[in-house]
Amino acid sequence: MESERVRRLAEAKSYLQRRIEELEGEVELLKLLLNLVDAVLSRESFTRAAELPREVPQAPPEEVEEFDLGARVSEHAVTSREGRELARVVVYERGLVIKPLIDLPADSPPLRNFFVAKILEGYKRKDGEMVKAGELAEDEAFDYEVVEEGGLVKEIKVVNYRERRRFDEIRSSLRWTLQRVLERMGG
Repeated sequence: MESERVRRLAEAKSYLQRRIEELEGEVELLKLLLNLVDAVLSRESFTRAAELPREVPQAPPEEVEEFDLGARVSEHAVTSREGRELARVVVYERGLVIKPLIDLPADSPPLRNFFVAKILEGYKRKDGEMVKAGELAEDEAFDYEVVEEGGLVKEIKVVNYRERRRFDEIRSSLRWTLQRVLERMGG
């Protein structure tokens, strides 16, 4: 009788382990599908600033004065895979302002080494070369500013991203960056 009970418990354990592996595989597949759907939604739900109805801001925000971004045209949420809102991206006629909704240390490696050094600096470098080659006017070149307060990023201003592809890459890179920062913080 005792050996029968032990055998049944061993079978139950084996079944539970197989089932957990199956479910973990399914969760990974669902996460992959969610990322694909998110990418398609991001690509297809994007509307060019020129196509959006003009929205007159009630009080122009002080933080966009250094870059002349023009009128505000839309606002987008950047969410984690779990649906947590990580940032807001406010789109203007000639740029955008990223406002993190989580504590984003200015010196965090995902932000500093990836988002700023590779993505933002990459666009700035590329446009700088185009300006030098006479292919782009200096006032149309990509630029950005990271505004910090107390070691945390308050906002990131981007001017002249110019192309939908760049907007999409900035947004998806921002999502990846914020997700990594959140994971490092244990959130």
